[in-house]
Amino acid sequence: MENLRQEDVEKIEAFMRRWFKHFDDLDENSFFLQYLSDDVKMKFPGNDVFIGHEGFINWFTESKNNLLDKTTHHISDVEIKENPKNLFAINFKVRYIADMKDNKIDMNVREDWKLMWNEENDQPIILEYLVS
Repeated sequence: MENLRQEDVEKIEAFMRRWFKHFDDLDENSFFLQYLSDDVKMKFPGNDVFIGHEGFINWFTESKNNLLDKTTHHISDVEIKENPKNLFAINFKVRYIADMKDNKIDMNVREDWKLMWNEENDQPIILEYLVS
């Protein structure tokens, strides 16, 4: 993160905290869609790659239907690289804890995001979201 401006690091990390807080609270799809590009590429464990808003809605709706309660995401080891300007590669670890209808999940995953910061509206847009 040495080449990044501190303000970029702070606004990205603040967005990540807000993003996962809304995930943990099982918020409405509209919160997430505003931050996903129309052709976002997403991959979650146990799922095929899907593209776009419809894929996210289908995945998140099914996920919420299988949950008994809110979830918990613990983020660590965040690495942010910028190349080119306002296009960020973000890699980090997540401990994900959830009570599902048929089992309890407590797993560690790695997330790799490609995120563009839109300067016009000062808002992040996730272009790629891969979880392994």
